[in-house]
Amino acid sequence: MRAACFRLLGLGLLLGHAYASWLPWTGEQDLAATSSRRTLLQIGFQVPQISIELPPRQFLNGSNSGAGSNRTDHSDLAGGGGGEARRDESDLRRRCAVVRGSWCGAYLRQELVPYRAAPRGDKECPGGCSGWGNCNHDWGLCECPAGRTGPACEREVKRPCTNRFRHPHEVNVNESVGHIGPDKHDLDVKAPGWIASRCSGYCIDHLALCTCGRDSKYRHIPAPEGSPPWTPPVQWGRPMTDGCMIGVDKDGSRIDWGRPHIKDSDMYGPDGWCNKDPNPIQCGCVWDGNGWPCDGSQQYEPFCPNQCTGHGDCHMGWCRCHPGWYGMDCSRKKAGLELDEGYLQRPWIKRVVEVPPASLRVRPLPTRPRPLIYIYDLTDYTTKFLQLRLGADACMWRRFGQDNSTFLLSMTYSVEAYLHETLLQSEHRTFDPEEADFFYVPVYVTCYMWPILGWADGPWWYAPLAHTRTMHVSNMLTEVHAHISSTYPWWNRRGGRDHIWLMTPDEGACYMPSVIFNTSIILTHWGRMDQDHKSNTGYLQDNYDMVMPEEFKGWPGMDWQSRSRGHPCYDPTKDLVIPAFKSVDHFRDSPLLGGTPLVRDLLCYFRGDIGQARFPQYSRGLRQKLFHLWHKNGWAAKHKVYFGNGEMVRGGYSEHLLRSRFCLVLPGDGWSPRAEDAVLHGCIPVVIMDNVHAVFESILDWESFSIRIREDDAALEALPQLLEAVPPERVAKMQRNLARVWHRFAYATGPVMAAHLKRIAAGAPAAVPASEAALAAASLTARDTPFRPLPAYPVADDAFHTILQWLYHRINETRA
Repeated sequence: MRAACFRLLGLGLLLGHAYASWLPWTGEQDLAATSSRRTLLQIGFQVPQISIELPPRQFLNGSNSGAGSNRTDHSDLAGGGGGEARRDESDLRRRCAVVRGSWCGAYLRQELVPYRAAPRGDKECPGGCSGWGNCNHDWGLCECPAGRTGPACEREVKRPCTNRFRHPHEVNVNESVGHIGPDKHDLDVKAPGWIASRCSGYCIDHLALCTCGRDSKYRHIPAPEGSPPWTPPVQWGRPMTDGCMIGVDKDGSRIDWGRPHIKDSDMYGPDGWCNKDPNPIQCGCVWDGNGWPCDGSQQYEPFCPNQCTGHGDCHMGWCRCHPGWYGMDCSRKKAGLELDEGYLQRPWIKRVVEVPPASLRVRPLPTRPRPLIYIYDLTDYTTKFLQLRLGADACMWRRFGQDNSTFLLSMTYSVEAYLHETLLQSEHRTFDPEEADFFYVPVYVTCYMWPILGWADGPWWYAPLAHTRTMHVSNMLTEVHAHISSTYPWWNRRGGRDHIWLMTPDEGACYMPSVIFNTSIILTHWGRMDQDHKSNTGYLQDNYDMVMPEEFKGWPGMDWQSRSRGHPCYDPTKDLVIPAFKSVDHFRDSPLLGGTPLVRDLLCYFRGDIGQARFPQYSRGLRQKLFHLWHKNGWAAKHKVYFGNGEMVRGGYSEHLLRSRFCLVLPGDGWSPRAEDAVLHGCIPVVIMDNVHAVFESILDWESFSIRIREDDAALEALPQLLEAVPPERVAKMQRNLARVWHRFAYATGPVMAAHLKRIAAGAPAAVPASEAALAAASLTARDTPFRPLPAYPVADDAFHTILQWLYHRINETRA
């Protein structure tokens, strides 16, 4: 979360929010003093000028080039896990290598269960959801898009552009505060106060989206007054992001909250962004689906979960279902109505949609494997957030280009959207809660934390405090729990033991409400096991131990800390540490995807944030200590240990990992995806984080393919010597074990992933016969070099299916 914000500060849309969330609430009398405050705190230590170039790489064919190789046949990459042979014992031993316990074998040996006809609801909704929402025919409940609320979606919800948040005394003000007039323009550009949504143009006030205004060519022109619901605007208009806010008015006077280098003429002059195309000032197209020239005239397909299964229109992430279809992904049809194909023949839809077998009139197979998972429709906490995110890449793992081609993204927290979408598509999904083994509760926690929270005056849970993200998350989850436990019967049936929640923030479930954590299954990236724990984040707004301001004492939810204490961040007896999402492009050169193995000529490697601009508690101080030890003791020259950020250790990150024997796994503000990076490149993980489980550590035999080193100073100082002392035969054994499980650390399930794996395979060099000279230089033998290109990715045992296999093992435990 922290790194994502810092990396994107330079992008106009995202810049303002990242800064705004640093600022504490200030009274109205302080607005003038804070209106132009756009600098982050400078903390940490001075970094010496260091730039290291590594020696050239060497392939295991004895050359410096992988060219001229044959191609690896990766034709068998599509697949899921429903059709593979489960009972061949030799295959089972291979697939279940290096695991702890019986979970893997139990899943593969299970008796498949027959498909049952999925129930289809026929309840009507009040007022037809006013033409705005979708009717969930199972329950007769309206699901409303952003900008609407009420039992029939009958009420407008405004999220206007603003120059401030609500004040402590405005506890009874239930609507977001804005700073726009009836014409949707700023009330007074000379008035102080800056929030990221403050607008130099026309504000689309249910999204806090700023577009060109006044009488410009590319201004926003709304639909005529009284138009039916979903009537598109006459012209969307070009967006104006925070980086394009005017800082110099027409008369040459300074506008404190704008950008000092942006003049009024840059936006509204004859050659300005809002009037001319092309233009030297580029503010970007901003929202998902808005193509060049960014005025809404050229739209492409935006992301929606499973693209509404072809039975709805996607509006910035929210599915507006076709008549009779319902569910957050429009995958269900009202009872008594005929099924139809919808948009499934549109080629760009066909490439990404997987119709869940439970939706089909004719099942593809008569049986299917357990676990069977029911997914709650919680649009208020998922797809509505996608509408409010306003950045095309934010929260996403994939998206469409302007030609409707699909490409993958590398957003740090995108497993929220990926896991949700893949479950929606899965053969393990059931529409019948009575046959469900588990209930998945989708909440896009990190998507709300960034970039939604603090962009405007809401949505909040509940006090308007942008610098206290943990409070909002904890209160929001409490609200979700109250909703599902009071609206549906299944939480109370087993006390939540069969409910699954995903918690991907930096410190995972450390501040999750106890009423959820104590019984439910938590999927997380942060495996901290201390019972009595304190926040270690260096990102102040995520400190769950912070003292709450007294002036907001009367607001609801201010007791969130008392409701979130008394449990660890992770309980290995019921929870699971899962991999972060990594695009296959991130490790495309790995032999796991058909790349040519490299000689591992580097002893140890780490590249990332070294804490030079962080508070001391960042990374528990480990990255800072190790950087100083590395620099002071000359570890690069003496031991071939490389440690630093991207400016210091130059070259391809993936290549460096492929050349390293050992790779450090260190915490950041909490979790960090260094274990995934190491394993997916065949680098032995060296874990330095006491009392914290790494990815799948409770279910895989980590001792067989990794090393743990204590956090104490003596161990850190001796790091090179400890690693050099590992016998070559032990290194080789750990590498062999790593090659048996590395496919479990990446997500490869689904039609989009299958297509991208095939694309990579089509250009991947094949295994190169290893020359004895190259192998001898690496102190290995051919028998001890396991990192050979695979003929096909083992999709049936990827990260997604590993989670499912473990869940099957947990079924009986949830019934206790």
